[in-house]
Amino acid sequence: MIQNFLLKNAPNRSTDMLHKEINGKHEYHNQTMFTLIEELNLPYLKVDQALNVLSWNEMFSYLTDIKADELQHSSISELAITHSIAEFFQDQMALSTKYVQITKSVYENGGNVLNVTFIPEVEDNHVYYFIMLEDLSLQTKYEELLTFQHQMQAVSHIAAGVAHELRNPLSVIKGFLQLSHLTCDFQKYYNTIISELNRMNIIIEDFLSVSRKKTNRKWQSPSNLIESLVELMKAECLLHSVELQVDFDKSFSICHINESMFKQVMLNLLRNAIEAFDEGASYKYLKVSSKEIGEYVHIELIDNGKGMPKDVLEQLGKPFFTTKEKGTGVGIPLCKKIVEDHGGKFQILSERDVGTKVILTFPLLV
Repeated sequence: MIQNFLLKNAPNRSTDMLHKEINGKHEYHNQTMFTLIEELNLPYLKVDQALNVLSWNEMFSYLTDIKADELQHSSISELAITHSIAEFFQDQMALSTKYVQITKSVYENGGNVLNVTFIPEVEDNHVYYFIMLEDLSLQTKYEELLTFQHQMQAVSHIAAGVAHELRNPLSVIKGFLQLSHLTCDFQKYYNTIISELNRMNIIIEDFLSVSRKKTNRKWQSPSNLIESLVELMKAECLLHSVELQVDFDKSFSICHINESMFKQVMLNLLRNAIEAFDEGASYKYLKVSSKEIGEYVHIELIDNGKGMPKDVLEQLGKPFFTTKEKGTGVGIPLCKKIVEDHGGKFQILSERDVGTKVILTFPLLV
């Protein structure tokens, strides 16, 4: 390609001069490549077209366990080099007549993985070949270690998530026990406490499962699910002096929802909203509403808490990011994942000293 370009753009120059210029460019390229190989201390072997070894470096000898006296005055067919490398090299010798660099991964007898790069080069009208080796065994071991680390992180996510998700039903149970003590009427809250204990058991089973594929979703009304949570929400808000406002469409539209996970998300967000209020705030309110827009049901939770600055809002949702002293940073990411697994969307809008709005959207059956 270089030769065609020069011939086209220099019609008055002699062919000899052009060949000299082309050869000069090749020599410069080869010298640059050789210098780079030497500087990086990459294992290499250089041979001619007769397969005679011309040069090598210590790294090649070390990696292949071939001593210098064996390499000197020998041909590649005489070397104790792995069959797969020699076969690859000979195949490329037969096929390559142009400057083409080819790389292939091969396995040594010991199980190590080597990247073999075959580089033809032209020098003074003679063709030579570089064989460069790259040992990938350390990289492979590192990747295996990284995979194990990711597995351990997944276990940590599950453990932290279990602890976080059990707090909600425990808080509800604690709240109802306190209310039953104040009202001297335990029987009134008995069924709710049992229900929350059952939900704790379901949460544990969810996190112990390898995946959330077995979600047991049903076609049901989101409005009915929210309505079933109202008493729980009222009790929680009452304990923290928060006014709860509820406004939802009592429609017959249905979504394909896992009831336990939906309630888990709603109570998670309720708890987050309550914790966002300053203790000394004179008036605290939380509004929960739902409405249908097109083919989706929109559920909103709006509070007048302290809100979040832009930099915190941008980080929110990343695993383990939290601004709470005892937070785990898994609650919001888990809520987001549950909503998205249902084909919905999860959005948080917030402004410092104004409040926060969380918007959940779920697809309706149309």
